Formats: sequence, structure tokens, C-alpha cells
Amino acid sequence: MTTRYWQIMILKGGQPVRLYVRTTSSMIEEDLAREPEESLICFARQYHRHGQNTEQNHRDLAIGAVMKFAGASPYDISDTHISTCDAVPGSVAPHFVGGSTGDSLVPIWEELVETDE
Repeated sequence: MTTRYWQIMILKGGQPVRLYVRTTSSMIEEDLAREPEESLICFARQYHRHGQNTEQNHRDLAIGAVMKFAGASPYDISDTHISTCDAVPGSVAPHFVGGSTGDSLVPIWEELVETDE
């Protein structure tokens, strides 16, 4: 099973936070088996090109999860870019989105980013 880790800096109530997301090949399979209107990957792809390989599926699952989790107030994801990272926090993920049994498929961690202000 292939696992990828992702991070993205966003704003929550005007404060910077970093979200971490973990994706796996089994999560991709489960997500793509869902109806298109319930798929995080399809949700992400409505705004850009279609995936053509496994790496793009991982990226689009992570983007769809972030959009589902942080797509409304108090979050602001309007000027962001998701990137890979080496790991996610070691704690149990406090949030999940997607999946056939409710919001339980993709884990999301949220960390407040310390600023000098």
C-alpha cells in the first residue's frame, strides 16, 4: 500500500494554521468507488484537470479532503498550495472527511502556526 503525506498553510479566523493530510492507495480505491457527487477526488477535479496516474490521485484526494474540511468559514483556503511532506503529526487525527461510513476516510491534523506578532 502506498502512503503519501501532505501539508497546506491556510487561515482560520485570520490566524495561520497548517493542515496535514495522509492518503493511501486503499483510500483512493474507496473514494473512487463512490458516486461522483460523494467522491473527494471528483470534488477536487471539478476545478482542474483529471488525474492520469497514481500520484495525481493521491494529490487530488488530499486536495478534496482539504476543500471539504476547510472550504467554509472560519477557514480561508483562497491563496494556498498543497505540498508533500515527510510525515504527519504522531497523534491520532482529530478530524476525518469522506468515506462510505460518514466522515471517516481521510485523516486531517490541524496545527496553529506560531507567528512573531
